[in-house]
Amino acid sequence: MILNLYTGNHGKPDGIEDYISLTRQLFIDRGIKVKVSSVFDTSAVNLIIDEFTNYIENSRLAKFKKTHPDCKIVFVLTEFAEHRWGVESFNNFGGIFNSAAIALFDVYLRLIRKDLGRPGIGQWVQLLCYMPLLALQMLPISLRFVFARFLGKHQSTPPLARYFKAHHRTIYFHMRYLGLKAHLRYADAVITSHEEIINGFRYDKGANGQPLNYLGVLYPEFDKRSVLSKLMVRKRLFFEVTGSVTRYRGKWLENINHRLVSLGLHNLYGFCRAIPFSSFGFQKDSNHGRGAYSLHPPQTSTWPYCSPTRIFRAISVDHNLPILTHHFHQNPIEDVCY
Repeated sequence: MILNLYTGNHGKPDGIEDYISLTRQLFIDRGIKVKVSSVFDTSAVNLIIDEFTNYIENSRLAKFKKTHPDCKIVFVLTEFAEHRWGVESFNNFGGIFNSAAIALFDVYLRLIRKDLGRPGIGQWVQLLCYMPLLALQMLPISLRFVFARFLGKHQSTPPLARYFKAHHRTIYFHMRYLGLKAHLRYADAVITSHEEIINGFRYDKGANGQPLNYLGVLYPEFDKRSVLSKLMVRKRLFFEVTGSVTRYRGKWLENINHRLVSLGLHNLYGFCRAIPFSSFGFQKDSNHGRGAYSLHPPQTSTWPYCSPTRIFRAISVDHNLPILTHHFHQNPIEDVCY
């Protein structure tokens, strides 16, 4: 069997290079030939890591499957479909106001993107129910806009555009959610990166019109001798946080740095710092100037899941010691960390 790891739906490889590395090694170790390509292959099983926000790529996937219905396609699901306050979306762990925003974006995105499915009566009714909360959210933004105009200050961005900009992350994840839901009918099977992800897709159907064929979870594997020979080598003494630095993770950084100063340890330990995946040093040399420890707080204080892939990268690519702020007891890789 040949496995074609399709990357055409990802504009930048930064966010999926961990999945590529993890997946390639898992299958190669089991005698399966793996290639990474931005082109679908009719002679291979095409593995697609979830990212269905690109209109052109979505159209290409639909056309490929319709033209080659017998060619197997497997999706790797990496995000959590969460139902809150009657609204479902990826990583919807916020309160009722966040659900109100998603209800608005749900109708908006479906109206401007035919590949995401047209809004039905249910979506419109849901939006109408949330209109009072949306009006309450928009009130302070609108008042600031009117007040600035009254003072003669030029305001080029209207209130609604400001509201959308403030929720750009929510819009992105809901676009991913709608894109995946609309294209699951082209998947012959799915794999998840976390045990709990499949719970949000129990009632979805795949390419054969039957419930999704769930193949299981991608579990990272390590070579103990290789890991220990590289761990914390050529590192500097500080904590680093990689990936998306959310407000909650930022507070962890600030708190640690404050403690270092208040305890007089900042001359011994470097300040905790954020290192995005796309930074130059991150790609050129994963060891140069990097921290001996990596800190792994959840994305928010209410985030209910661990991040196995981030831990995998810390150990196998960055070669630093992962520190957890919370042990979720959801994946064996958590036991590797402090």
